[in-house]
Amino acid sequence: MKLKKNIIVSGLVLLILVGALSIIIGGSNMHPEKALNNFSKLIENGKIGDLSLTIYYMSPSVLTLMPTSVDHLVKGYNESKDVIYITNLEEHIDLFKQVSSDVLVPVEHGSRIDARVYYVFEDKNNHKIFDVAMWGKDYSIYVNGVEVKSNDIFYDIVIPFLPEYLAINLEANKNDANRVNQSE
Repeated sequence: MKLKKNIIVSGLVLLILVGALSIIIGGSNMHPEKALNNFSKLIENGKIGDLSLTIYYMSPSVLTLMPTSVDHLVKGYNESKDVIYITNLEEHIDLFKQVSSDVLVPVEHGSRIDARVYYVFEDKNNHKIFDVAMWGKDYSIYVNGVEVKSNDIFYDIVIPFLPEYLAINLEANKNDANRVNQSE
């Protein structure tokens, strides 16, 4: 009887731990379609003033020993990165209105990220609305951690906020991504 009770209690504790772990690991990222729909609703409702945009950029020409994770890019393990923080997004509202879940086309074969560009939209309480990390194989893009095919809107959204030299580099990568996608 005591053994049966211990097994039941152990099973419940294990279920709780697995549930908590899955929330910590995978539950913090909102699914990309839902995130983009929430973002679009904020834009439509004129709540863009409640958002901030943070951009992390490291030149693709910087050599690293291994692919760069988003965490490595954000935490600054590489000194050759730029961080740009923007709160005045209202003048670009027409650009943000172009973002929808229609641009999310899943990739056939997943790849490992080598984060050279990462940007995140957050609300006034610093909660992530949605984030974009570039690149995987064939210039794939990660939206809220899910790998999708490249789409110009993910470049166009961030280019206006970059210094000219970074914007030129990102525009070149956008053109390279378009060539790769056209050859498929």
